[in-house]
Amino acid sequence: MANKEHLAILQQGVSAWNKWREKAIGVWPDLSRAKLMGKNLTNADLFRANLSHADLSNANLSGANLSAANLCEANLSNANLSKANLSETNLCESYLAKTNLTNANLSEANLTKAYLIESFLSGANLSEANLFRSNLFESDLFRANLTGANLYKANLTEANLIEAYLTGANLFKANLTEADLSGARLDDAFIDKNSWPGENE
Repeated sequence: MANKEHLAILQQGVSAWNKWREKAIGVWPDLSRAKLMGKNLTNADLFRANLSHADLSNANLSGANLSAANLCEANLSNANLSKANLSETNLCESYLAKTNLTNANLSEANLTKAYLIESFLSGANLSEANLFRSNLFESDLFRANLTGANLYKANLTEANLIEAYLTGANLFKANLTEADLSGARLDDAFIDKNSWPGENE
């Protein structure tokens, strides 16, 4: 459960929260299972915060610092995470349906079994991210950076991967049915030729 003191400070607004973070050096916020639906957390400093199982659906987290945070099994559906820093963040089994992650930094993030259907990831940095068995059905990955990403057994059905960077990515056993890979960079990518679009037509 969330630390009541931490939650009370956050309820005062981002300005009060960020000022507290500046002073509380070495304190990692516990906001696990917090109900933050629709909350305005623009530019909030949530570095290393524990937000596991938190409900952040429809919240505005644009520009927020969530680097190294724990968002395992969190609900981020319809949330705005555009330009947010989610590098090295744990998002395993998180719910990100129709979430705006445009130009977000997700480098080295753990997105194992994350639910990302119809999410917006255009221009996002997913380099070295772990997307093992993640569901990216109909997601928009236009010009996303997936260099070295692990997409083993990921569902990319009908995904927009136009001009995406997939250099060195692991796409083995990924479902690419009707995915658009026009202009995508696939140098040194590990691909299962048997499941490649059009390979068996």
